[in-house]
Amino acid sequence: MASIFSLYGSIFIDNEKANQAIDKTSKKGESFASKLGGAFSTVGKGAIALGGMLGTAATAIGGMAINTSKNLDQAMNSFIAQSNISKNEAGEWQKAMEEIYKGNYGESFDDIADAMAVASQQLYEFDASQIKDVTENALALRDAFGIEVSDSIRATKSLIWQFGVSADEAYNLMAQGIQNGLDFSGEFIDNIDEYSVQFNKLGLSAEDMFNIFQSGSDAGAFNLDKIGDAVKEFSIRAIDGSETTKEGFKALGLDADEMAKKFAAGGDTAKEAFYQVVDALGDMEDPLAQNTAGVNLFGTMWEDLGPEVVTQLGSIRDLYDGTEESMNKIKAVKYDDIGSMFEGLKRNVEMLLLPLGNALMPLIVSLMNLIMDNMPLIESLINQITPVITQLFTSLMPSIQTIIDTVLP
Repeated sequence: MASIFSLYGSIFIDNEKANQAIDKTSKKGESFASKLGGAFSTVGKGAIALGGMLGTAATAIGGMAINTSKNLDQAMNSFIAQSNISKNEAGEWQKAMEEIYKGNYGESFDDIADAMAVASQQLYEFDASQIKDVTENALALRDAFGIEVSDSIRATKSLIWQFGVSADEAYNLMAQGIQNGLDFSGEFIDNIDEYSVQFNKLGLSAEDMFNIFQSGSDAGAFNLDKIGDAVKEFSIRAIDGSETTKEGFKALGLDADEMAKKFAAGGDTAKEAFYQVVDALGDMEDPLAQNTAGVNLFGTMWEDLGPEVVTQLGSIRDLYDGTEESMNKIKAVKYDDIGSMFEGLKRNVEMLLLPLGNALMPLIVSLMNLIMDNMPLIESLINQITPVITQLFTSLMPSIQTIIDTVLP
């Protein structure tokens, strides 16, 4: 305890000396100013006021710097824990987090850390720079359309693995789909994740999948899930070699073995074969024969969706383009307002002050360690003071009660 009192005692003594010096100097200044006239006195008061303002500003800047450093450190610890990387590897990841924050994405460092963690868990082969881009896209898509970060990242993973597109292309396609109304039943993102593998089995591309979703939606499908199921059912039957499949292709004037080879080839060959089947179904004039062929090739999905939808699955073929920078356009518009500009300015100032906060943090830690090291002594002092304070208030209560009764009868 003696060490604490000596520490703070020295501070108080130094402060007392400083106050005496300031008081002495102030008196001399006031005397001198009074001799020279009121103008100098006014200048002196202005200087004192300015000094106070500068002191207040310095305190605010220091507080902002420390708070930024603290929040970033906490968020990085959260990210490290969730992504299982070591602190020795955290430098490039922290740089990514800082850049995302400066770019005005996410609600806070913690929000960014959570999004980065999900991205690194799902896309574990990505480096920090790639995770930064995915995180920015995920946060922007959430801000623009309310799509959860984890959902869009999961769908992005499916598009990358099934179709070989880039993460940017995946987000561009999802943004285009939402803008074109494909989330009308609230299951668009889930359908991407679920049915990408089925479209890929037919040799179709990511763009083809979105075009087919759009075609079925525009033709009246009541949800995307049925469109995905129709493609899934067809992908199974197209290569199963069954008699019903052969009959279905024969009714369209197509050879089942030849069509199976085309679908197995994948790419443009498989895509052309799929559209060939859909177009041929649409060209059939006999509704009974059309229905039989449709059931043979699409199963119960033909009945669920109806010929009006299935025969139109190839009506749109060039609407979607993953290279179209849809996400960048959304970002440019979404954050182009006065509120976002102020928030962006605030964040950039915070990041400029980050080195100051990092420099001050060791001093804060040292002070906290000093307090913690002397906690038993502080606790003992509090325990000694508490009874005295309690007794004081107990003795004063009758008088306080009398005053209350008098003022408030």
